[in-house]
Amino acid sequence: MAAGNINKLNIDMRQGTTLNELTLLYARLRAAEVDEKDGSGFCEKLNHYLAAPTEGDVRGLEAKLRESGRTDQLYFAMSQKEQAAKMVMRQQSSRVAQRIYTILLDELHTNYMLAVTPVIESGGDRVVVDAAINSILHNICSMLGENFLEISVKDLLGLLYFLGGNCHIRWDKYADLSSSL
Repeated sequence: MAAGNINKLNIDMRQGTTLNELTLLYARLRAAEVDEKDGSGFCEKLNHYLAAPTEGDVRGLEAKLRESGRTDQLYFAMSQKEQAAKMVMRQQSSRVAQRIYTILLDELHTNYMLAVTPVIESGGDRVVVDAAINSILHNICSMLGENFLEISVKDLLGLLYFLGGNCHIRWDKYADLSSSL
């Protein structure tokens, strides 16, 4: 019982910290606070998500969806990925908005790796995988607080497809790519 309460407390504290940071960022964004870093390009952490790695699984979004049996999502996913990229680019001159998007991408990526990837690797069917993804999207959406950028669950799904297209996540089991080289 105590361990469950401690785990819940740790989760609540982390979410509270993120929510507090988001609240402060929203206030800065609303006030159009400009510091000397604005306009100097993307922050390093966000740039990590914008650039596709050159090693490992470098398949694009379309290939990942096809090879994981998700061809029914192709049109929607490609469209949402493009919308997500545009959403981030519209805010490219705001360091505050960049930080908000970095938080969201970090949360999506980390939660996906910890909650969805194990389901995929253990052979979970698509319904179970999609339920895990849906849970992550709704949990992250609920942490948005004031949500000054008006980010919806659908926008978060677009950011997830964006991560898939930039080689950060996959919907199929990991395959040792070095053996095929």
